[in-house]
Amino acid sequence: MKNLELAKKYEDYMIELRRYFHENPELSSKEDETINKICEELDKLGVEYTVIPNGGVLAKITGKEGRKVLLRADVDALPVLETPDNLKEGKRTCVSKVPGVMHACGHDGHIAMLLGAAKILLDKKDELEGTVYLCFERGEEGTGNVKYIFAYIEREGIEIDAVYGTHLLSTAPTGYLAINDGGMMAGAMGFDITIDGQGGHGSRPDQSINPIDAFWAIYGGMLSLRLQKVDPYKTCTYSVGKLSGGVVGNVIPQTVSFAGTMRTFDREDAGMTFYNEFKHLIDKTCEAYKCRPIYNRYTLPGLPVVNDAEMAQFARKVIGEEIGTDKVGTWEPWMASESYGQYLAQWPGVFAFLGMENEEKGVGAAHHNQAFDIDEDVLKLGATAAATYALEYLKDATLKAGRKMTYREVYDLSGRSTPEEVKELFGE
Repeated sequence: MKNLELAKKYEDYMIELRRYFHENPELSSKEDETINKICEELDKLGVEYTVIPNGGVLAKITGKEGRKVLLRADVDALPVLETPDNLKEGKRTCVSKVPGVMHACGHDGHIAMLLGAAKILLDKKDELEGTVYLCFERGEEGTGNVKYIFAYIEREGIEIDAVYGTHLLSTAPTGYLAINDGGMMAGAMGFDITIDGQGGHGSRPDQSINPIDAFWAIYGGMLSLRLQKVDPYKTCTYSVGKLSGGVVGNVIPQTVSFAGTMRTFDREDAGMTFYNEFKHLIDKTCEAYKCRPIYNRYTLPGLPVVNDAEMAQFARKVIGEEIGTDKVGTWEPWMASESYGQYLAQWPGVFAFLGMENEEKGVGAAHHNQAFDIDEDVLKLGATAAATYALEYLKDATLKAGRKMTYREVYDLSGRSTPEEVKELFGE
């Protein structure tokens, strides 16, 4: 039986699970009941697994001796108050039962699709020319909890040859699977800066040092930094999303704080150029205005999600043969960021977008939006794609395999390696 036919057989199972997770969302690092539910389903399926503290669940389905491929889903929700409507009037299929917490990015669908893929793989276990790992990742929304999964894999000497991940996408047509030969999602750098001046009365600005003046100059320089410092052929975009300072109009504040992000597909060139030049701009402008910069947060650029071209072409071919070549192609990269860039830095593989924009159903609201919704008809396609990639990759010994970089090397790139964390993660 074709993988798609098996997925259709398990479609109700996936929809039921997706609705359970949607109605019972949990924020990053708090997904305890979500993890319990995943383990309950794996127990029913008879799948071996390990719960990695703070990291998530790593399960495995073992076939014949051979290569090893990892399929990943993220499991956390967002601090968003869900509305009872999507882009059309009327109730959607299900709404969060937890006020102020919502699966507004599709992770509920990701969990359901991976469990659906597990059922397909179990049905085809006799055809499995190796081992498939199922990774359910906690805290993808900015907490970095995936480090516990990677450190566990490294400490335990678990071998992975290739990886595959799927992200539902509200801007692509429903049922369309996109796998680019290169960039899928950008790497991000975060900054949160306080400018410390000297407060005073608004009637005597000459007796104060107004941090607003310093911010104004920094922001002006920031607007032209892209043009003056970054290679025009490299991707780089940035914004300030938070600005605070002052209480009343006749008092010059002591401090002004601002925060934002930078996004790029070129970490080493555009990303590091922005990182260094923006800090230089802040330091020198504050010095010129006799203020002091306080770096509450100033991270190194993160790893972008960049597919291996050979693996992407392979994935489009085998998945297209399964669900239809007209439903598989490429799509505009998404400038949002994802922890999956760390997977692709370590192993060859791909990240796929699964479109679900459906005007008739009112599906198409932006991710992280209160009206975000899922077209549940695509769940069977996501499960089919993941299972097909795993089955076909394990059959083809000519494809790339094995580590490109250790996790310790990836972790060191983050710039957050403290002796305490290194000891906790790697036992050193």
